[in-house]
Amino acid sequence: MESKLLDEGITARVALPESYNHSDSFQYPVLLVMDGSTQFEHIAGNVNFLSTFSIVPEMMVVGISAKNRLKHFTHTEIEGYEGRSGGAEQYTRFLRDELLPELQNKYRVSTYTVVTGHSLSGLYTSYLATHHSDFINASISVSPSLWWDEFTLIKDIKLAKQESEKPPVRWFVSMANEPNEMAESYERLLNALEAKPESIFNWESKQFPNETHDSTPLIGNVEGLKSVFRGFNAVPNIEIKSLDQLQAFYANYDKAVGYDFPMSVHQYNVYGLKAAYEGKVDWGQAILERGVEVFDQSEILWDSLATVYSMNDNNESALKASNKALHFAREHQSKYISEIEAQNSDLKKQTER
Repeated sequence: MESKLLDEGITARVALPESYNHSDSFQYPVLLVMDGSTQFEHIAGNVNFLSTFSIVPEMMVVGISAKNRLKHFTHTEIEGYEGRSGGAEQYTRFLRDELLPELQNKYRVSTYTVVTGHSLSGLYTSYLATHHSDFINASISVSPSLWWDEFTLIKDIKLAKQESEKPPVRWFVSMANEPNEMAESYERLLNALEAKPESIFNWESKQFPNETHDSTPLIGNVEGLKSVFRGFNAVPNIEIKSLDQLQAFYANYDKAVGYDFPMSVHQYNVYGLKAAYEGKVDWGQAILERGVEVFDQSEILWDSLATVYSMNDNNESALKASNKALHFAREHQSKYISEIEAQNSDLKKQTER
């Protein structure tokens, strides 16, 4: 796309959730990945993995590559870099007023926005976390360059006050095993944040002593995603919940984060199967039946529902559900096609007996 605000062409790479075609109306949060040319692929893969097990929500991952990192990712202009720095506010307007509307025109994007960045773009996502709670909901900053302009962002944090009733941005910041001004800026940041109440900054941090500046984005983003969505997984271990209990759990979670997260395909699937396998087959069936009401084109949910019907010795309903799963698996060219075909074949043999 051509950006009028930046006066340059922008390429955005988009990874849709694998369940995107399972519904015509479900909307997805968006994760904006700075430095998309180098960070997009591993982050998109990890979001796909983590959301499959309901550790984080399913999201649309968008990688953007800035042609002028120094200008776009710094919020102050310093001596010697006149005209080449201090453009973060303009870049934010581009993301908010040009890129997101373009995504909303093309895809089913919700109003929940997460950003992630590393190094200089980590400075930028730190700036968004501390200055733009009006725009983003969560931020990940991996080894951010907080030393910029004599630690000016940290000085801003020391002066920050609560600006609105909206919950503060959930912010995860990390640092690898790095020397000099990087280590100093991280220590200064932690001291500044620890002096502020959670009503102003809702943050977590982690240091990775076995990582370098270049290797840390992989683990930093995985830990960052788990941090900003802490508490999202309703059934993290072997305990199980009924459909009513799940709905109550997410009502409380939504209240805590200030945003309504409807359950997605993988949540219905994970929680339904877990309940059935842990001995509450009727609970699992109710969860999955609700899932196919919301996502009536999901081969994943129809196939799991077929499994649970079979566990309840209801082979006729199991085969009907499996036939639907097979239909949508072929339509979506699903990666689960082999497993779905195998169950469908077994169920046909059982009903013919």
